[in-house]
Amino acid sequence: MEIVKYKDSDYESLVAFMRINWSPEHAIYNKELFDWQYRIDENGLSESLLLIDNGCIEGFLGVIPSEYSSNGEQYKGISFAMWIVSEKYRNSGLGIMLMKEAEKYNSVCVTLGCNLQVVPMYERMGYSYSDHLNRYIIPLDANGYVNLLNDSFDNSVIGQWISGVEERLIHSYSPILNITGEELEQLYIKSIQHRFSLSQYRSASFWEWRYINSAGYKYLFFGDSTAEGIVIARLDRVYAPEGSTHGTKVLRIIEIIPANAEVWEGIADHRLIEMVSGVLSWARDQGCVAADFQLSSNRLEHVLESIGFKKQNIDYTPKECGLAGLFQPFRYRVNPINFVWKIKKNEGYFQNTEVNDIYLVKTDGDMDRPNIWPLPKGWN
Repeated sequence: MEIVKYKDSDYESLVAFMRINWSPEHAIYNKELFDWQYRIDENGLSESLLLIDNGCIEGFLGVIPSEYSSNGEQYKGISFAMWIVSEKYRNSGLGIMLMKEAEKYNSVCVTLGCNLQVVPMYERMGYSYSDHLNRYIIPLDANGYVNLLNDSFDNSVIGQWISGVEERLIHSYSPILNITGEELEQLYIKSIQHRFSLSQYRSASFWEWRYINSAGYKYLFFGDSTAEGIVIARLDRVYAPEGSTHGTKVLRIIEIIPANAEVWEGIADHRLIEMVSGVLSWARDQGCVAADFQLSSNRLEHVLESIGFKKQNIDYTPKECGLAGLFQPFRYRVNPINFVWKIKKNEGYFQNTEVNDIYLVKTDGDMDRPNIWPLPKGWN
């Protein structure tokens, strides 16, 4: 039995292994999407690990490599995105051996969206745990929004909510087309790096890989990195071919990064508020019936609430905030995106970090990539 790094020539054997031990079909079996997600380099090498027994794959740990910033210092780190061991080796400890091998070479390890059954194992291994990213919800069209709620709800209540929102949707902000990774890196350094105890270091190459040249979705950028800040978002559509909600549009806001870093400390920035409101106005004009945003920290809550967002609890309450949890494929209820993290600064020393001092969004793991591939023509 040996552990080796995944290389490009392993692809066909790995997909065959995953079809048997994980899922018969999945979007990630598209090689372009797979290579992009796991950041396979030009030489076909990666940080992902294979468990090999007598020349056969018996386990896979999908690893997304990156740099992380902890209290302003940079560290090598990874996000675990997939963890599979063949049935005959489950409960043998070999899966944990894969993780420990990956941990050897990385000071920061993160997982978003981990199986609830393995949370106790993570905690035994020294990881900290949060049971959800904060999810903020806002309706943009009463009838369309109500159709995406798990429980029937009084349209008039949603109508009152929307009427308050619409008062703020005065100016529309269109997507910008000429932003660069270098510009976004400077915004990250100015706004986030020194305001949070842990974040993924958003270098120019990170922005180019994760958003600008994404193999999965078309991401949209709004705002000005030197004035109000930047919003990164994408248009999502409900995939439910047999249902009345099929094709319904929702704006998924992925990141909101204020140019004024003091916003993270509770300062109101009216330019940022106007810009985010302008993005919602644009989304409404595109036919979106709702928008959502997810973030580990609650330090943008004052901005979001001033615009009209409300927080959705992990049990999808209150009822008016019960917006469906997954749009492709459409599911009213899914487990919230939870996360675990470990910061190892010196041998044997682990740094504890308060959850609101952590900056994580869905794209810091594999929680914002297609589940359906290919998407219907024109949807992406």
